[in-house]
Amino acid sequence: MQRGLYMILLLLISWGASAQKTMRNTSILNYQRGDNTLLHFGFSLGVNYMDYRALLSGKNDLRAETGKLSMGFLVGIISELRICSDLGLRFLPGLEFASRSLVFTHVPDAEEGKRYAYNESVYISLPLMLKYKAKRINNFRPFLTGGGSYKYDFHRHDRVDPDKSVYFRTRRGDWFLELGGGSDFYLPYFKFGLELRFSLGMTDVLVHRPDVAMPGYEHYTDALSKLRARIFTVCFNFE
Repeated sequence: MQRGLYMILLLLISWGASAQKTMRNTSILNYQRGDNTLLHFGFSLGVNYMDYRALLSGKNDLRAETGKLSMGFLVGIISELRICSDLGLRFLPGLEFASRSLVFTHVPDAEEGKRYAYNESVYISLPLMLKYKAKRINNFRPFLTGGGSYKYDFHRHDRVDPDKSVYFRTRRGDWFLELGGGSDFYLPYFKFGLELRFSLGMTDVLVHRPDVAMPGYEHYTDALSKLRARIFTVCFNFE
């Protein structure tokens, strides 16, 4: 999956460089009203990778690290309030679908001493971000974004379920720091944006109390001191 991510990034960078060269060679400014309206809307599609940053407690011999990365996807709505010519306030509600895994090692009763713990998530995401736009070069304009978001997981993770490889419990709500950057490409009738975004969970989502209904699995929770979510997203914005 990491090789696939690198291939996606390489293709996007190559495509962006080619588009920038083409747009610099034209004198026609497309879709000029897109930057002048007080409030405009659009939609966003994207692919993402989610994982956990696990901090160990040292209470037992178990170790935990990021497992296999799986690709998810995002669909959302864009609304932007124009603050000035170079700055906009964006509200980007959407849904994010993904799965994450941790691999526990030094597990005595597991084959090869290794066991995977899986967690599927369906987030409703509510980001509020500032978008800083650099000077427009014909039909190309780079930007930086930053802000925060609240994400709520519709999947319940309040029960340990070994049959589904769920060995620890997590909270459903989390606050995230959002940072990103990319470029807008102005087409005749709309603006297309390519954005790379990194979301860092600010709270510990691990439920530290063992599940009393499933005794015998406390050592997985005890092995973790903190658990924080991370998300890397490639967004395709249409505005």
